[in-house]
Amino acid sequence: AKALVLDDGRTKLAIVTSDLLSMDFDLVERTRKLIYERTGIPASHAMLNSSHTHSAPAAATLRGLGARDEAYCDVLCRKIASAVQMAASQLTEAKFGAAREPVLVGINRRQVVANKGMVLGVNPQGTVAAYVDVLRVERLDGEAMAVLFSHAAHPVVLGGSNLLVTADYPGYAMAVVKQVLGGNVVAMFAQACCGNINAHPRVGGTYADAKRLGTILGAATVKAAALIQTQTTADVPLGMADETVQLPLQPPLPLDEARKQVEAAEQKIKDLFAQPNPHPHPGQLKLAQGTLEWARDMLNLSEEGDKPRTQPFEIQVFRIGDVAVVGLPGEVFVEYQLHLDQHAPFKQTLVLGHTNGCIGYVPTADAFPQGGYEVTTAYKYYGTLMRTPESDGIIRSAGLRLLKAMVDG
Repeated sequence: AKALVLDDGRTKLAIVTSDLLSMDFDLVERTRKLIYERTGIPASHAMLNSSHTHSAPAAATLRGLGARDEAYCDVLCRKIASAVQMAASQLTEAKFGAAREPVLVGINRRQVVANKGMVLGVNPQGTVAAYVDVLRVERLDGEAMAVLFSHAAHPVVLGGSNLLVTADYPGYAMAVVKQVLGGNVVAMFAQACCGNINAHPRVGGTYADAKRLGTILGAATVKAAALIQTQTTADVPLGMADETVQLPLQPPLPLDEARKQVEAAEQKIKDLFAQPNPHPHPGQLKLAQGTLEWARDMLNLSEEGDKPRTQPFEIQVFRIGDVAVVGLPGEVFVEYQLHLDQHAPFKQTLVLGHTNGCIGYVPTADAFPQGGYEVTTAYKYYGTLMRTPESDGIIRSAGLRLLKAMVDG
């Protein structure tokens, strides 16, 4: 994890980036509490972004994907707070600037296949965010102190066969930035809204592939960082807005359907142990057990009856001069990023997913009737009920309201 602390004399902000899949909400709360105790930076002024690498120790709990190591998580929270504390203790007068550079190391993964419908594949015509956003903080003599860059693409170059801990392509991108800019620069990668974007091309899913994509992204970041015209921090006012909205959840399944889901999940596990395969693949078994756990939870909700249920969703906005940074806690579809950026009253707006926790996938309203993994399946690993399409408008309107409040306020 790496931390950037900004202070204009009135407002203090902390941005943390980490090479994690995500963080459970209780870990986010614990970490923010430690940050406040050590630095005085309030929870709402601390933005915790995860790169979403699929090759990291578990700091997020997903059904069927094992349990997190509590000793590791305890150290993780304290180490992140320590990083913020170290940054806060080394505040110095600096200059700030931002830029955007065209680059793309991902592809829209929602592909329609005949007789199968919406699948996880490649959709070259699908929406992407083909750029990298770059923030540069430098000393008064021009030496780079920190370069924070953001791009939208799942770090899944290395597939399920990889059992080593790695930052995937963002790690190589950060290495390029540090190598070229030199000195003591801190290179920070923040994941944008990559919910429907995978790293591409993956080719063989090797470390060489990850390095190739990381080098492409890192090179674009270095170019942008070199072109940035910085301003002294006296000309860069800071601000913060934070709101937790309630997203409506879909109703539970009818009781009969919920019982059928439990029966089907139980049968699936029995089938995995059926001859001639008495030793099923551990991954398949864990996912089947996770699906059974979801089905039983769904049955419990169905027995409670249909009543309005909602899910909290924190939207956090930082202002850094004429730049805004938006943090959203989910695997957010890239369309949200493009919409908020287009309509925000700022020169440049970074929109980050996987920030301050993760509620699961956040599809657009248009994606719901299309179905697919992000709409019909993945929520079972994150929770019990999926959100409704109305969540789309709630998120967009609240995000823009907060962005405009940063200017009007």
